[in-house]
Amino acid sequence: MTLTRERINEFIGIQSERTEGPDKVCPQMIRHWCEVMEDNNPLYQEEEYARNSEYGEVIAPPMQVQVYTMSPIWPKAQREPNMMEKFVAELAEHGYTSIVATEQGQEYFEPMKVGDQISYQISVDKVSPEKQTARGPGYFVTFLYEFTNQRNEVVCKQTFTILAYNAISNE
Repeated sequence: MTLTRERINEFIGIQSERTEGPDKVCPQMIRHWCEVMEDNNPLYQEEEYARNSEYGEVIAPPMQVQVYTMSPIWPKAQREPNMMEKFVAELAEHGYTSIVATEQGQEYFEPMKVGDQISYQISVDKVSPEKQTARGPGYFVTFLYEFTNQRNEVVCKQTFTILAYNAISNE
């Protein structure tokens, strides 16, 4: 059975339910991030400096946004599949079982402050026509994440593009 454009279009633009992250923004995770990234921006860890900034308090590095919404690896979270997972499953049913990430972009809006609870919604933003690639025939799929805080303020919008391809037909 061929994956039709009509079937693909059934997934585009539909936002998933809001998923609340398991952890609030906290100094410990900010510190770990800054250590790993070797980021010494005083806004992220120096309370006196941050208090005198435009933010008035310590903020989290904006690129850290996804960290606060990642499901635990163990035990596995019990939830409904989101739109990305549903569409990837649909692609797999049609033989596009191999995936490689190709691009990610983030745009930041509100800062994340200690104590913020970050949630996200995800949708399928766009899907290319089937392309013949060096890896095999496949689709470039862009997902759109919208991260919000507990005040429903948009913290970040993130695009994430993958190539889902059929490696077997390329052998």
